[in-house]
Amino acid sequence: MTEVSTKTMHKRDLGCSGLYRISRVLITPASLEIKLANVIKTLPALLPMRRGAIVVLTAEGEPATTATFGVEPASSGARHIPAKAAIDRIVAKGAPLVVPDTCKSDLFQDELQSILSGTGQVTFIGVPMKVDQETLGTLWIDREKDDATRAQFEEEVRFLSMVANLAARAVRLDGHESRDGQPTMGEEGARKIGSGDKELPESARQRPTKIDWIVGDSPALKQVIESVKVVARTNSAVLLRGESGTGKEFFAKAIHELSPRRKKPFVKLNCAALSAGVLESELFGHEKGAFTGAISQRAGRFELADGGTLLLDEIGEISPAFQAKLLRVLQEGELERVGGTKTLKVDVRLICATNKDLEAAVADGEFRADLYYRINVVPLFLPPLRERNGDIPRLAKVFLDRFNSENNRDLEFTPAALEIVSGCKFPGNVRELENCVRRTATLARSGTIVPSDFSCQSGQCFSSMLGKTADRPLGTHSLNGLTMSKSLPVESPVGLGYPNGPGSLTVAPQLTDRELLISAMEKAGWVQAKAARLLGLTPRQVGYALRRHRIQVKKI
Repeated sequence: MTEVSTKTMHKRDLGCSGLYRISRVLITPASLEIKLANVIKTLPALLPMRRGAIVVLTAEGEPATTATFGVEPASSGARHIPAKAAIDRIVAKGAPLVVPDTCKSDLFQDELQSILSGTGQVTFIGVPMKVDQETLGTLWIDREKDDATRAQFEEEVRFLSMVANLAARAVRLDGHESRDGQPTMGEEGARKIGSGDKELPESARQRPTKIDWIVGDSPALKQVIESVKVVARTNSAVLLRGESGTGKEFFAKAIHELSPRRKKPFVKLNCAALSAGVLESELFGHEKGAFTGAISQRAGRFELADGGTLLLDEIGEISPAFQAKLLRVLQEGELERVGGTKTLKVDVRLICATNKDLEAAVADGEFRADLYYRINVVPLFLPPLRERNGDIPRLAKVFLDRFNSENNRDLEFTPAALEIVSGCKFPGNVRELENCVRRTATLARSGTIVPSDFSCQSGQCFSSMLGKTADRPLGTHSLNGLTMSKSLPVESPVGLGYPNGPGSLTVAPQLTDRELLISAMEKAGWVQAKAARLLGLTPRQVGYALRRHRIQVKKI
């Protein structure tokens, strides 16, 4: 037979004839394991291959069913999953993977010995098993490296993808058998036979409606959760606003889990913890040799989150230079790795979080207005804990149960102890409440937590001291040893408010706002951060006040 006729036969086998043989295997009355094993054993007659496997995954991403061809069992007898790194890549991306030479790929470095098995170079082809955009597993083959062209690879990928999707349909049908052995699936597996229920799409039936990791029943929290459920249905960018410790990451996770993207990755990154250069590498990835220490190619967070959701925490802290680079990715859905020239397309649902006043940052030129409008499509304001009436006792019990489970303890709150907790304002919100419960449980002297166990009862709680300072009566105000009596309310020197509102900073009648500000700066050695602590303000507010009153900062 000539070379041309051989290629013609191979092409025909990868078309209708090959799919017909695979379909016959899958519709035979047999268990799923036998069907998949027969499929992988049929493939060598249809296309060149040395080894191959069909790997069906559980909801947690662990192998549930594996059918192999030419794969030697592990010598230790333990369950061995060949090409696991490649399988993970295929599942994460939900796209085919072709590696013409596995010796040159980082995905196969851990098992080159078993892959080569005394042969020459090896080519790997793997495809996802999909039903209704859901990846149920992978199908892969490998063979000794040949002179296959790009067109031949594309043809084989197309054929293997059709085989994988047929196998995925068989897996889905098998998974919807009822316990008594009666089938429960229609054409799309939407309802039980004879149930009388209307047929629902798979995405609607399996979408979770309960957010178990957010605890609370207050009206303020319920309102946010309802907004989350509505927002989750779309791909719109979300900006989570709120004080530190209000649980922005948990709400971002809720949006992802309630969205159609829940089967895809949820990737998160704290922008405040990284410099501009490191942040660019983390988000966009880098090529080998792009900079010192880049010993291999690395995918960025945008690539890892492709098809899923990306959370950028502390978005207000990124530098103006990097804001322009980020804006391009958000506008065009394209990026290049650091040191690379290839343009990559990504499909990512963006969620940003910040406790910064972005509007003020835009007005000051610290944050780009066009980036602000891009990320602030749907703003969600998370309520502080002090506004979530009744949620503190429930949260405290949850945190105590978690502590007991982790430390093999059996502590409980007395009613009086829960009353103490409920009366705290917790300026650090949920994060501070959890730390308070853990600290109190660690130092508890008996099997029950009583009021005296709390550090705030002995004056050792920093947050309680902050609260006392903020609630100090307006009759006196101590400014580093200088006691001043109450004056008539005056306009705030910063225009943004003191701890208790405009005019709450008490001054002596003989001191104006400008003089008080100068006095604080002098006592702080003209260090704005120290002066801010004396005045109960933030350094930013002190900076505003200095500019407003045209006070020149002295260099000491």
